[in-house]
Amino acid sequence: MKTRLVFRFLPIVAGLLLSGNVAALLAEDRIELKSGIALAGEVLSLTDESVTIQINAGSRKLKRSYPLSRVKALTVDGVRKVFNASTKISSEKSATNQAREDSVGELATTSAFIQRTPKQIRTLINQQGRVAPPWFQNASLDFPETLDLSWPDTKPPTWNYTRNVEHYIWDIINSNRSRYGMGIRLMHHLLQENKGRPETLAKIMNELGRMYFEFFDDYARAAFWWQNAKVTTSPRFLSSDSPARLAECYWRLGNRAMAVSLLSQARLTYGVIKLWGDLSETDKAVSLAETALQAGLEASEVYLLAGDALRAAERYDPAVAYYRKTLEMVAQGPFRDQIDRNRRRAEGTIELIELFDKLDFKKVTEGTYEDKSYGYAGNVHLKTQVANGELKTVTITSLSDKQYYHAVDATVEKIIKKQSVKGIDAISGATVTSEAVIRATAKAMAQGVQ
Repeated sequence: MKTRLVFRFLPIVAGLLLSGNVAALLAEDRIELKSGIALAGEVLSLTDESVTIQINAGSRKLKRSYPLSRVKALTVDGVRKVFNASTKISSEKSATNQAREDSVGELATTSAFIQRTPKQIRTLINQQGRVAPPWFQNASLDFPETLDLSWPDTKPPTWNYTRNVEHYIWDIINSNRSRYGMGIRLMHHLLQENKGRPETLAKIMNELGRMYFEFFDDYARAAFWWQNAKVTTSPRFLSSDSPARLAECYWRLGNRAMAVSLLSQARLTYGVIKLWGDLSETDKAVSLAETALQAGLEASEVYLLAGDALRAAERYDPAVAYYRKTLEMVAQGPFRDQIDRNRRRAEGTIELIELFDKLDFKKVTEGTYEDKSYGYAGNVHLKTQVANGELKTVTITSLSDKQYYHAVDATVEKIIKKQSVKGIDAISGATVTSEAVIRATAKAMAQGVQ
């Protein structure tokens, strides 16, 4: 199959050989997608319609195929070929969904083996951040004429998504995947409307970072806007999760050291504890959780984060101990709803841990199984279909967490790809909903264990 590839690039390869540049032929193959993601490995096949690459993820070898309409450039044996920039994204899917498909799961995987220097990270962020994504021009700019585009910090006394930008984002944008691109477009419109108002501009840039991060896993553009919002130095954002999320962008883009450096200097927040756990720095995460309790952060959330870090490290006994601390809390006071929600999460996660030992997807008998688990605003109901010892589909039948719906597809994709609920990372920015999908899937599959 490799011979076929060399033949396709024969004129360029011949030029390299004649110039004596043989070393270039020994470099790793590389696919660059239009969404900004790059994958390194060995290109196995190339046709007029698609390209297939094999990448190394630790001890595993993964094969990924992409239609050429989604490929920006391809490097084979050191020779880079740029594809026609006018190639259109497949009409079968919306541009925003296609962009997310390029990102979901890929950067989370590639961060394990794609390594970039700080200079490469900075270059990537500046290059991607300064240009609009391919789908941007197709995203509509549509909002109520009554919307206050100045986005004042003072919120109206009553909830009104036709007046307040933040309420509009929560009710209309976050709850509808088809409008994610519209949300990005609106934020860019607000940048133009608020020229000369630095505080408002910083707030808009911070929101752009969140949208690119949560909606599209577009870590380069998210980092670009968070850097421009100065989330690591502005008092406005120091106590938010934005600095931790910027650190996560550096990690996902391929430089763990940059992430650790920023995270070590960030003010202690829930996001900081979570990311240390995601980085497999379990003891650090647990230690910071204990510090957070002394600092007055809401205890039920902190206990969950400590438990999550320990669970990810498969240290189940101490993880359960932290989850039980959440269960012991009384839902009262200003954090009553949050404590009640976290108690439900803790209870469900303990149940999930108890299922780990006996839950082997290969031992689940063929059939369809249904169950539920509590998310952010209510239960996530789903059904699983099993055939030939394999989980084929996970279908969400009812979901109350509309603001976090973007996490559902990504979590389901991870579960099906891994054929397990063990070791599945929750989606950043939508942890509650993502974990509800994981728990409900585990409970459904457990019904069919022989």
